[in-house]
Amino acid sequence: MFRRLIKHYFALVSGARLAVLVIFYSILAGCSTYGDSVQEVLDEVRRENYAAADDTAQAVLSPSGSDRLLYFLERGMIAHLDGRYQESNSLLEQAYRISESLYRSDLRDWLAVAMTHPGNASYRGQLYERVYLHYIKMLNYLMLAQQQNRGSQQEQLLDSARVENRRIQILLDENVFITGDYSQAASAQEKLFSKIAKVFRQLNGDPVDPDELIFRDQAFAHYVMGALYEQYGELDNARISYQRSATLYEDGYTKQYGLDTAMTVQAWSDVVRVMQKAGGYEEQWRQLVKSKSLPSAESDNSSATGAYHYQPEKAELLILQHVDLSPQRKVLNMHLMINSDSRQLVVRPIPVGSRQEQREQAAWFYLLYADKGLYNVVRDFSDGSILNSEGVLFNSRATTLQPVWSLVEDTGLDYVLGNGGVRIAVPYYPIPYAPLQAAEVNVSSEKGAITRPMIKADSVAMLGLLQQALEAQAELNSAMAREVLRNKVMQEAVKDMGALGALGGKLLAASTTNADTRSWLSLPHHIRVQRLQLEPGGHTVVLNSRSADGQNIRQEYTVDLKAGELEILTLRTFLPLTGKPD
Repeated sequence: MFRRLIKHYFALVSGARLAVLVIFYSILAGCSTYGDSVQEVLDEVRRENYAAADDTAQAVLSPSGSDRLLYFLERGMIAHLDGRYQESNSLLEQAYRISESLYRSDLRDWLAVAMTHPGNASYRGQLYERVYLHYIKMLNYLMLAQQQNRGSQQEQLLDSARVENRRIQILLDENVFITGDYSQAASAQEKLFSKIAKVFRQLNGDPVDPDELIFRDQAFAHYVMGALYEQYGELDNARISYQRSATLYEDGYTKQYGLDTAMTVQAWSDVVRVMQKAGGYEEQWRQLVKSKSLPSAESDNSSATGAYHYQPEKAELLILQHVDLSPQRKVLNMHLMINSDSRQLVVRPIPVGSRQEQREQAAWFYLLYADKGLYNVVRDFSDGSILNSEGVLFNSRATTLQPVWSLVEDTGLDYVLGNGGVRIAVPYYPIPYAPLQAAEVNVSSEKGAITRPMIKADSVAMLGLLQQALEAQAELNSAMAREVLRNKVMQEAVKDMGALGALGGKLLAASTTNADTRSWLSLPHHIRVQRLQLEPGGHTVVLNSRSADGQNIRQEYTVDLKAGELEILTLRTFLPLTGKPD
């Protein structure tokens, strides 16, 4: 199907245009991504061969180049997985300092992007990646503290974990100040202006409000912060963090990122339990149990998820399951040209790769870029341009240049984009996959056993996907401006070399075009949790996960729990290398 569309597309152009496009197409298949460059690292991580993964990361990434942040992020995660918590924190602290410095604009980076491609600019990380940087550091300090006996050394490590707690809090509070929280977003949607704007979005084929994609706050981070505050004995801070987490899950976080609704119940149950533990909240916690329909200690369903209350004679176990690896961004290639007959700027995808990859690229373009709204169709029909409009043929996007055509001619854009056009590239995410069908944990001791499902509490995959969708239009605008500038400069340089020189200039520009596909790929795909109150003493923890293709993954651990204390067990579940998704 896609090859047939491309054949039809080539039929629209002729002569030098066709020669340019044929060679463009041959170049496209060679586009490399950040994921390609670190694939061997990720394969070794999946094999849990962390020494080899670290060696390879040092070989393919640079501590001083444009990928220097990723050098320290990827190596910091590898060290964390390998149990080298001190080394992990040292690497991640360097990543933190780099990221902080890069959030100040750099003219040299802007010039590098303008004249080559965005991968030449220093990668500074997404906000959610910065939050997870501190989350991993926090876990590192916690793991080190749990290895210590009670005393000053353990207190010092917990204090360090508290610092990372605060850094997360500051990042998220600053973001909420900018974007507003879920309740503010819901209130805004009820206003008349928002309702009118929704009408025009749908007429233009944009049914999704970008505000619904914005990363506002992170419910899971607040939940883990609550658990750590509880470990420190700061019960008031723990209650506040659990309550903020529960409210976020309830108000929109669960729906936005495709999480389990049981996590809302879990978070509210922990608010109740900490209130009981602290004392003085009798009326409040009873009201919460009633208003949130939480299973109470006296109910027949008291063994259900989240259906426990504070029992000082029991020990607590919080299990954090980090699942597989973060999805990789790919390159979506497009052809940008001017149709001088209709005086339209036309953008059309050029799907490449396997049939599945081509379908995903076409779907991404259609959802985020293509002309598909009722208003666009009526507009093109009413003025007759539907008869020659590129915008309604073969899934494309067309913008009229009629009002600014004199400026187009003055700047030479009609020549740059009218003589075969140029190649542009933007990042996209393939169709999201679910690495696991389900996961459950069985905890057993001499006194019995208990089995519970693992609850999906956060999704790095969806955080990345929604952020990319939110930035899609800005990415396209930047790509168009960048490639027009590069091609114009190139054509000026070869203008005395005739048609052959012009062709060579276009091909040289096309061969160096790429999209920025970088992200922290050793982050997990998503995170699942389970929290249990158990008898003190030794326990065997068996985690059984079932992959999307039906493979069973069994992981076994032992824990020694103490009455009145919370133990946090962090683990990573990787899909078998042979069974990973394409």
